[in-house]
Amino acid sequence: MSTSYRYLRIKNKGVRGWVASALAWISPERAVEYIMLLFQDKDADVRWSAAFALGMIGSEKAVEHIIPLLEDKKDAGARASAALALGRIGSEKTVEHLMPLLEDKDTDVRASAAFALGEIGSERVFEHLIPLLEDEDEIVRASAAFALGEIGSEKAVEHLILLLRDKDKNVRGQAAFALGEIGSEKAVEHLVPLLKDEDWGVRSTVADSLGTISKKLAEDELFCLIERLHEEEADEAVMEIKKIRKRRFLKMLDRS
Repeated sequence: MSTSYRYLRIKNKGVRGWVASALAWISPERAVEYIMLLFQDKDADVRWSAAFALGMIGSEKAVEHIIPLLEDKKDAGARASAALALGRIGSEKTVEHLMPLLEDKDTDVRASAAFALGEIGSERVFEHLIPLLEDEDEIVRASAAFALGEIGSEKAVEHLILLLRDKDKNVRGQAAFALGEIGSEKAVEHLVPLLKDEDWGVRSTVADSLGTISKKLAEDELFCLIERLHEEEADEAVMEIKKIRKRRFLKMLDRS
């Protein structure tokens, strides 16, 4: 560790940042105290690397050092990275510090804050996430959908159903995934039509989400529900779910 400490003081900022990440991988428990020294670094990129490295380690001791980066008005990258690091650590006490970033001018910061709050999973941020489902940026909308899925509140279902019609495929896919995570029966009739979505990724996610819901309903009960809701398309919907599952299984065999 003493050798690594010397590298933390080297003039090249790229090396200082790299050492922080390397220490997080090599010796996470012992690395924390050394990486925290980089929060005093004059370079924003190095402080960003330190925050990310501590997020990888997941140390609660790092929280008080990362929080000030959320208020770095000049560096949106630092704010976004700090938010993601806090999300990985998962401390409930960081929620109040992350919530203001949901209204940040920078799209990456808003998206990172939403994602981080989803990883923490606090239901008290629910009302603050809903406006982001209508954000002008598709990454922010998708991140908010992810967060709501992780929180898992039934209150989010109606809002996520509306997002299934989003023009962006990633947003539709994330909304479908979130509905699967929540596992609400109400979502089934809205998910089934997306088995015909133009994007394969969306269709695959929808099949997975219906499968997740089926674990709660039992698969036969899910198929009966689809049949009641979509009598004309029931057989086709069931076949599509099975086809997607089979195709994914064959791809998995190809990789092995």
